[in-house]
Amino acid sequence: MRKQVLACLLLGALGAQAQEKFVVEGQLKNIPDGTVFYLMKQEGNVGSMAATDTLQNGTFRFELTTAGNELEGYGLMARDDTKFPPMLLELWVNPGSHLLIQGENPYIYSWKVESDVKEQQFQQQLIQASHKEWEEFQRLTMQEFALMRSAAQGGNKEQVRAQADSLQQLTEKLSDQIAQHNIAIMKQSPINAAWMGELHRMGMSVKFRKDYPYKKEVQQLYNLLDDAQKETSIGKSVYLALNPPTVVKVGEEAADADMYDLEGKVHRLAEFRGKYILLDFWSRGCGPCIMSQPELKEISEMYKDSLEVISLSIENRKGWEEASKSHAMTWNNWNDLEENNGLYARYGVRGIPHFVLISPEGKVVDSWSGYGKGLLKLKVKGMLAPKLPMRIEWKDGHKLVHHPRKKTEKVDVLIIRQVELTDSATVLRVHARYIPNYWIRLDKATSLISDKGVNYPLLRSEGFKIGEQVFMPDSGEMDFTLYFAPLPKDTRWFDFSEGEHVEGGYYIEGIRLTE
Repeated sequence: MRKQVLACLLLGALGAQAQEKFVVEGQLKNIPDGTVFYLMKQEGNVGSMAATDTLQNGTFRFELTTAGNELEGYGLMARDDTKFPPMLLELWVNPGSHLLIQGENPYIYSWKVESDVKEQQFQQQLIQASHKEWEEFQRLTMQEFALMRSAAQGGNKEQVRAQADSLQQLTEKLSDQIAQHNIAIMKQSPINAAWMGELHRMGMSVKFRKDYPYKKEVQQLYNLLDDAQKETSIGKSVYLALNPPTVVKVGEEAADADMYDLEGKVHRLAEFRGKYILLDFWSRGCGPCIMSQPELKEISEMYKDSLEVISLSIENRKGWEEASKSHAMTWNNWNDLEENNGLYARYGVRGIPHFVLISPEGKVVDSWSGYGKGLLKLKVKGMLAPKLPMRIEWKDGHKLVHHPRKKTEKVDVLIIRQVELTDSATVLRVHARYIPNYWIRLDKATSLISDKGVNYPLLRSEGFKIGEQVFMPDSGEMDFTLYFAPLPKDTRWFDFSEGEHVEGGYYIEGIRLTE
């Protein structure tokens, strides 16, 4: 009986400890009173608002209760990104811990943090090792964001882009110097959560920067992890950054894997073979993801006999289950429990929301990121529309190709409905499909590239102003005609290109002129 009582007392003590409070206190100079600070809780790859406080007499204070008896990660940021860099100051707390933050300028990532939490002490060690570089990095980042605001308000976009590119080169150089300092420290330090967080940031630099100079060093740091650390979400992400998976492309067989519903039942894409699939990568921390949900619901009901919508959460199990309570889905709500390391990586996702259209035969039809109201319905409409057969006819000695096939049957914004080959021009009659009331643009350098590799420039247009923003009507669909220099009569196929200098420009490959 005595042992049972002691056990109950012990459990009670643990329960009390699991709910213990922690305090984050700030003492700032040269920062105006009234500044609002956010404390964001970091859970997996998602951050959520935990609390806000307003600077009074140079101080702010957060007092919160921990969710469990373990280390937790938070981030501190100021609301005003015109006076503060748009960055989170990473914070680590244990139940009962007290953090004192001191600063004398708006460069939040350079502030001093006093704490008895070893992860916070390590984080502070890294920051202090690159204190000057971090201050300059934040100053330049604020300049870059100011340029972006100027461009959004009607500033000279080409000039802004050139200045932003110059600033980005400087910030990348500073990032590399910071990484060099951190690598030297990490090689001599025990591995903890803050150490792993820094390794993850370096891994993302390997992933997104082809010229990243420390890939070898990141590999060496990864090799220091034990098996359990390599199996964490961060360990897997860094491994995939160092060893990129084969990304499924449009026209290829869709990648599949075990996925789970909220009841724990295992599913695979293959169970919907014979129907179209709209795969939606999402998380609760993504505003556009949540905005897309009413349209996903409408699509799932409108096309229930021919299409399945699958929303695939990229959060960990806990975050996904919590998010599902607030964002109930009447369609398929699954999770492969791999966060950014499973199907997310196989489909080459780099930002969410990300959507993938899959044919009844299991082939990828289209894959894209971002959401605008109405675009999903337009995409699905285009995917499910009957494919009109390619047809060739001759009219007044001119060759007309109706509904020409292309190398990849992607659901494009621009759909070429007819090609007419004359002695004076190659005429493309184009149907555009895009977000209602959003704009599209075609550069003056747009051209056709023949099967011999020769460029044929754009001569003129009808129903579309080249080089300007053209806003889509309420229907999200419009028609126009483009005239190019005449292709040779023996041309079998050609490509449509906006030009190599246009970032993310339209490119339609392998438009056929022969059966």
